[in-house]
Amino acid sequence: MALAVILALGAALSYGVSDFLGGTAATRLRVIPTTLISYGAGTVAYAVIVLITGGQWSAEVVFWGGLAGIGAVVGFVTFYAAMAVGPMSLVSPLVAVVSSSIPVAAAVALGERLSAWAWLGVVVALVAALLISSQPRTGGRRLSMRAAVLSLVSAVSLGSAVIALDRAPIESASISGLVEIGLGVVLLGLVWLVGRLIAPVGRMLANLGGPVTGAGTAPRNVAVAASAGVLLALANAALIAALQSGSLAIVSVLVGLYPIATLLMARVLGGERITPVQLTGAALAVAASAVLGLSLGGLA
Repeated sequence: MALAVILALGAALSYGVSDFLGGTAATRLRVIPTTLISYGAGTVAYAVIVLITGGQWSAEVVFWGGLAGIGAVVGFVTFYAAMAVGPMSLVSPLVAVVSSSIPVAAAVALGERLSAWAWLGVVVALVAALLISSQPRTGGRRLSMRAAVLSLVSAVSLGSAVIALDRAPIESASISGLVEIGLGVVLLGLVWLVGRLIAPVGRMLANLGGPVTGAGTAPRNVAVAASAGVLLALANAALIAALQSGSLAIVSVLVGLYPIATLLMARVLGGERITPVQLTGAALAVAASAVLGLSLGGLA
């Protein structure tokens, strides 16, 4: 299997677990504090990654990394807000299928050439993500309009961030990701400060993800948010490496399969129900990964 596929699937796994942890923390710490803690821990972890992998700084990498940072901050804030009003098992897949479709559309517009087998894998993966995001007709929590709007804003922002990271020069290695997450910390810090100084803004931010549950200041919740950030850093590094060694369309749809991990975590730890349709989507996702791996490896 091609290296890009392995890296993309590794990124998907890290994103999926990170999303579950971040969404859980957001219901206790509120959205902005959760995202700020997550980004802070992620920046430290990502700085270590850059020290190990190196890379070349340039104005171009700062530009594309900065654009990715803006998209990612908007994406993750609205994502955690959507996860907080939930349910996770519906929000996460919806964001995944829309956000992965945007880079695919960009790849087509930019004239990316893939084999017939590769495009088949892309289509199957998108269908899989759609099935995973299916909403049961009866029983369980429904996806509210508020959660749906937040999810769509998140998806467009995160999909745009992936495109920006793909445009960064290859010699920059992982540096574009450091610019992205570092800018995120600065922007989130400014938002948090404005919320503290201006009461109406603070109330609006406090209500972004709905009411909190449990002990909001418990060290355990802070640790959960920080763990989400470390996994986010690992996922971003794997994503950038995959983009630099593979196709934007293929990498984006494989990374878009991260809800499988979120669904499993929500089922095992959160008690949320997984439908047979969603299980079918997970099976198709595995098949799509195999087809894409074989096509990139020149075996199909």
